[in-house]
Amino acid sequence: MSIQRSTASSFKTTAVLKNTAVLVAIASVIMLTGCQKTLLKKDDPRSPFDRYNQTRAQHAPPYLEDEYGRRTPNLRDRLVKSEE
Repeated sequence: MSIQRSTASSFKTTAVLKNTAVLVAIASVIMLTGCQKTLLKKDDPRSPFDRYNQTRAQHAPPYLEDEYGRRTPNLRDRLVKSEE
């Protein structure tokens, strides 16, 4: 009887160790990939339309800061049709 209990507890222990190892591996992968440089810089043109607007000095900034310093997307100025 004691042999069966010890094998059952050893299976539980190995399962817990495997789960812990998997969680540690996942956490380390997340931490390593989270510290990379961004692919697109803030000043890079995002589309041909942005390039078109920049060459004609009609570029609208992507974000605006309100009076409290919060950044909000500048959707209104970016989506309004130009008056040409």
